[in-house]
Amino acid sequence: MINEQKYIRIGHFDNFKGENSILISADINGLLELEDLFLKLSNGLPDFDFSMLKLLDKKYSIKLKAFNDKDNVGLRQIKYDIYDWRLTSQKWGEFREKLTAMYSIGNNGHHYLDSDSKENKDLQVIFSWNEYDLEFWKQQRI
Repeated sequence: MINEQKYIRIGHFDNFKGENSILISADINGLLELEDLFLKLSNGLPDFDFSMLKLLDKKYSIKLKAFNDKDNVGLRQIKYDIYDWRLTSQKWGEFREKLTAMYSIGNNGHHYLDSDSKENKDLQVIFSWNEYDLEFWKQQRI
């Protein structure tokens, strides 16, 4: 029996795919955990600390907290190593639908989770399913 990895990895990368980005990388188990979280946020969960994710790989993570907000502010760096992700419940629902569509059609790859913020001061967020393995993460400075 193959030892199945179960993970969610999150990192801040300078100039990744053209701009400063937050990359969220997961296997199918991590994708399903994030889909469930986004569903809860879309249903009104006021906030969530990503360190509480069961499948979060602590070696490859950032201090990130999600909030249900009245506006789509996006994901912003608050301090050197602290990040806030503020979106409306509707936008959290859209992100959940993107993750659901990925595994429903079996499409590995990535999606941009754009906040559509008015100020456009947020970081680009990319969700990736089965696209970046552990070797990729080991080679990165996070």
